[in-house]
Amino acid sequence: MRVHAIFIGHFAPALVVAAQRRAPHLGILFVAAQFVDYLFAIFLLTGTEHMRFRQGATALVPFDLYDMSYSHSLAGTLVAALLFAGPVYVYYRKVRPAVLASVVVLSHWFIDLLVHAADLSLVGGPPKFGLGLWNEPAIAIALELALIGAAFFFYIRATRPPFRQAGHSRVYILAAVLLALQLFNWFGPKEGNTTIFALTMLVVFTALAFLADWAGRGRRTRPFRRKRFH
Repeated sequence: MRVHAIFIGHFAPALVVAAQRRAPHLGILFVAAQFVDYLFAIFLLTGTEHMRFRQGATALVPFDLYDMSYSHSLAGTLVAALLFAGPVYVYYRKVRPAVLASVVVLSHWFIDLLVHAADLSLVGGPPKFGLGLWNEPAIAIALELALIGAAFFFYIRATRPPFRQAGHSRVYILAAVLLALQLFNWFGPKEGNTTIFALTMLVVFTALAFLADWAGRGRRTRPFRRKRFH
């Protein structure tokens, strides 16, 4: 059973933002990265939105995402970003973490825009948008790996672990789990049931958020050092 394509690429903004000063915890940002798909899964379960598995829908994934009027419209994503920012502001009592989290939520639509077929909207109806890189598997795979690889490199370089022994091992474990799930998404079974699909998304995304919270626990942004010129 596939989970969701352009899966790990969505976590790239979470890693980049987590390396900023006074950013939310990495686990919270992992939820933010997939908050739009949390909503999509809930809307699938309640019959508010619809999809089907259809061979040939795209060259890379068999998702016919013909009805995502609320969760995957740009307007809906903006609303989702604002909704997510609220609890983050209450938790941290500061504006900056809430803004950073909302940026990660909003990034979801723009990353989807790169790979989806024309199934994304501005306000829920036509016209529909999508650059369709899922129909160019080599490009889509390379892009996703490049996004997440660069994000992990930046996060590791920009933050420091709370302990010296195996200091980055937790982050490497997180990266390995994400890669394994992505490989399963690309090359695993291509048939599916939408109810199981939605439930799987909710469970896997939540498990990954807990794993990310563990991986990022105690990490601190490295102090910026100005280069001295002699």
